[in-house]
Amino acid sequence: MIVTIDGPAGSGKSTAARRLARALGVAYLDSGATYRAATLKALREGVDLGDAAALAEIAARMDLKLTPAREALRVELDGRDVTDAIRSPEVTDNAHHIASVPQVRRVLVALQRRIAAGLGDVVTEGRDQGSAVFPEADVKFYLDAAADVRARRRCEELAARGRHVDYDQVLEAIRRRDHRDQTRAADPLVMPDGAIVVDTSGNTIAQTTAELRRHVEALR
Repeated sequence: MIVTIDGPAGSGKSTAARRLARALGVAYLDSGATYRAATLKALREGVDLGDAAALAEIAARMDLKLTPAREALRVELDGRDVTDAIRSPEVTDNAHHIASVPQVRRVLVALQRRIAAGLGDVVTEGRDQGSAVFPEADVKFYLDAAADVRARRRCEELAARGRHVDYDQVLEAIRRRDHRDQTRAADPLVMPDGAIVVDTSGNTIAQTTAELRRHVEALR
């Protein structure tokens, strides 16, 4: 069984996917970790982030392992644990370079499919899972929320980590990211065919997870 969860940044899909996978007793796949790992490798090797061929080569030769762990995934790149390193601000700010290159996406889509095949039943989340990576998924979801709600969530998340940021700047960054994700040439963020749309604007994460689980259980 493959369950996909797509949606824009801040819609709650990552947390919902982890919790849904745990509730169903299946594996969880964070597709974004593959792009972040490739970004980290490119940065560490000093690769020009504007060189599409070089980025594709980086993605093709990286040795990436994703191991299910409680609440998340353990990410191992070229034999080293990079679970925390791929979440650094530098990687976050530069991952869009990797994500916008069609050659890189082809490599990483194939990688995600191989990983999922090895995991068995899986809940996977990202921005192209139901539309491009697993178009024949058993259940597809599209999570969304108003931009101002997503910006507030992001501010609260960062504040919990001791980083206090300007709300207006976060909101503008989210709007720019939405535009970039929705207009990129390769596998843009779209609502997958047959997806169940869930607006999480007024939901707690528990409510969203429960709603997703109801839909999945009804089809199992």
